[in-house]
Amino acid sequence: MPDPLPERQDLDDYLRCDDIIDHDDTLIEETAEQITEGLRDNISRAQAIYEFVRDHIFHSFQINATSITIKASEVLEKGHGICYAQAHLLAALMRAAGIPCGLCYQVRKDKDDPDGRLVVHGYNAVYIEEIHKWVRLDASKGIDEYSPPFDFEKEASDLEVNTNAGEFDDPVIYINPSRIIVKSLKKYETIEDLKKNMPDKY
Repeated sequence: MPDPLPERQDLDDYLRCDDIIDHDDTLIEETAEQITEGLRDNISRAQAIYEFVRDHIFHSFQINATSITIKASEVLEKGHGICYAQAHLLAALMRAAGIPCGLCYQVRKDKDDPDGRLVVHGYNAVYIEEIHKWVRLDASKGIDEYSPPFDFEKEASDLEVNTNAGEFDDPVIYINPSRIIVKSLKKYETIEDLKKNMPDKY
C-alpha cells in the first residue's frame, strides 16, 4: 500500500470539531480523558483509544442493531456503528486527546455479498508525534472476528486490497467525513436497508 497522504500539512486541521466528529461533546471529552488518564506519550494514548473503540464499540451488522449511528457522540452513547461510524468515533476521541486523526477510505469486495459487490470501507489514520509518522488504524470488527493489534510500525494486514479484483485504497487522509457517506447513512431507516445498499462511492 502507498504511504498515507495528508489532505493538508497543518496538523491542527486534523484536530477540528464538526457536526459528525463532535469531540466538543461532554461524553466524548470525558471518555477520552478517562481512557488516556496517566498516559503521557502519544503512542500509548493512541493505543488506548484504538483498543477502546475496537473492543467496546460493536459493529452494527454483527449485533443486529435496530438503529443507524452516524456522529461520534451517538456512536459512543449507543455502543455500536458500522465502519464509518466507528471511524468517526475514533477520530473524535483522538482529537479530544490532542492527537491528529483523519478519515480514510478504500473500495473492496463485500465479503457478505455472494456476488462480491464493491463497497466503500472506512478507517482512520493518526499522526504519532514521537515517530513523525501517519499510521493507519482500523478499529472496526465483528463478533468473533480477528481484531488487529495496535502496531505503529506496520500497517494492519487486513487493509491490503486486491487490485486485480477491482479493489483500491485511497491514500488520502481526509479531515472531514465524506458527505456522500454521511448522506448514505442518513438515507436509510433500518440497518437491513443500509446493509443492502452500502455505498460504492465516497
